[in-house]
Amino acid sequence: MEKFYAMVPEITLTFFFITYFFQGLLLKNRKLNGITVIIISILTALTLFLFHGKAFNGMFVADNFSQSLKLVFLINLSLTILISLKYEKIRDELFYEYSLLMILSTLAMMLIVSSKDLIPLFLAVELMSLCLYLLAGFGIKDLLSNEASIKYYILGSFASAIFLFGIAGFYGLFGTTDFYGISQILKNQKDITIYHFMGTFAILSALSFKAACAPFHQWSPDVYEGAPTTITAFMSVGPKAAAIGALGRFTFEALISKPELWLIPLSTIALLTIAIGNILALRQNNIKRLLAYSSIAHAGYVMLAVLAASPEGLSSLVFYMIVYAFMNLGAFSVILALPKGENIEGYKGIYHINPVIALSMLVFMFSLAGIPPFGGFIAKFLVFKSVIHSGYVFVALIGIIFSVLSAYYYLRIVMKMFFVILSEKNYIYNFVSFNLRLAIILSAIFIVISGIIPDILI
Repeated sequence: MEKFYAMVPEITLTFFFITYFFQGLLLKNRKLNGITVIIISILTALTLFLFHGKAFNGMFVADNFSQSLKLVFLINLSLTILISLKYEKIRDELFYEYSLLMILSTLAMMLIVSSKDLIPLFLAVELMSLCLYLLAGFGIKDLLSNEASIKYYILGSFASAIFLFGIAGFYGLFGTTDFYGISQILKNQKDITIYHFMGTFAILSALSFKAACAPFHQWSPDVYEGAPTTITAFMSVGPKAAAIGALGRFTFEALISKPELWLIPLSTIALLTIAIGNILALRQNNIKRLLAYSSIAHAGYVMLAVLAASPEGLSSLVFYMIVYAFMNLGAFSVILALPKGENIEGYKGIYHINPVIALSMLVFMFSLAGIPPFGGFIAKFLVFKSVIHSGYVFVALIGIIFSVLSAYYYLRIVMKMFFVILSEKNYIYNFVSFNLRLAIILSAIFIVISGIIPDILI
């Protein structure tokens, strides 16, 4: 029985998933089902750090890195459900299925970051992806949502095929798909062949696609814009953290002895992602699309932590993703709270209508831009520090330059909120529901505290 202790959070979530499955068949109360999912997230989170260890002959591991990322996934699940409670695009009769898919995809993410073997890693990635394909198309009568789902499914299928190609190549080269086994064989191999590079690049490419890293990012702006806003919020945090967490473990545990296999591809992907995400975000007026490109850029910053290939780098990755979950989900909550929240013009004069929403959005934008004293600044600082300590000063410098550039498109929103004054007749008063206010205020408070007292997370 002890060999399953490492899987207590996954077993707990699976048990609750089955229980909720039967509850939803009997009760179709949207509010009750939503609160149940949030309670499930909290109860599962309480089990995360009870046990560390391995299961299934080392194919599954529970360590500080994986358990901390699982906390990100559960935060992502609970906050997304919270902001979905009164979201009109998710119909009441479909909320049960919607929340079931979210729980199942969260379970898959938890399995992804604990996998130390390419086969279970692939299966977990596919389980997560199948749920996300369905969720992206949940706006059943919305053509953009349908297009998002189909586009994501078709391109995701290609990524899955490339991932399988890489796994087959590694098995042919090493006779194992276990991370430890691969690392031991690589240590004793002097010659690196083209097949080593092909297998490595295939796996890195497939996981980069799931994280929406350039040049595999083309799907994300259209999918993020077309999917219902709550699902876009969910997809912008959890899957990204899962894919980059898997990349970090694979690089650090399987390929660490041969940096020539991954150093150039990873650094190229990271810098391209930062550059493309920030440059294309500059001219966006649709806020969902702007945050899509912003999330691409942030994936690049987190990839720098993977590039560091050190315990410090992995630690900064975890801190970044926890803070990113709150600031990104907080920003999406504001989009839902405003009557024209998806367009930048909808933010004109918001400070004079609803100061709390405006100040909260200021916190999220400043944090995303990496401006002190908010959590986003500390997160970027820790990532750049880990990269510099690993000797990649030039790479860190480029990342810092683009981080400064990103302030422009975040501050555009702040300028609209605070420095544009509308006449009284143009004010649109909008009642903000309690669940949205709670999500926005909790996220803003966390961002401020994590910037002032970062030791609570480090």
